[in-house]
Amino acid sequence: MSTNNQAHPQVHVFNTLPLNQFERTRDAGNAAISRPQEIAHFSYDDNHEFHLDDSSIRWYYPPDIGTDLNRGFETFRKHDDSKDEHLESLLRALMEKEKTTNLKTEADIITWRGMMTKIIASLFDSRDGFQMNATCFEGTMYA
Repeated sequence: MSTNNQAHPQVHVFNTLPLNQFERTRDAGNAAISRPQEIAHFSYDDNHEFHLDDSSIRWYYPPDIGTDLNRGFETFRKHDDSKDEHLESLLRALMEKEKTTNLKTEADIITWRGMMTKIIASLFDSRDGFQMNATCFEGTMYA
């Protein structure tokens, strides 16, 4: 970790090691994707004995879920995710939990799942950066 003292004294830059083994070369192109096909089959019997046949193959019967998954689309209201909600709702839920349990929440990082996805994905994507605001309070990073 290094501190960037030029523009903002509180901005931290976290360097990652090069991940060249995951990088595709421009000449390699994309992998061809085709329909899967069976290349071999085998079975296990009740005694877990190996057989070069399809004797253990069974039909799949989808469960009757008893509901129409298309129902409700006409009344669906999409959440406006263009509005930045920060951590208010998450912190309110944590405060209520701590109040009802009378226990402090112990965590290293408190953030939304989507932010964790961005942090982890950034290790493998050196082209597209992102910015995040974070603060550390009593040993917990809030981002």
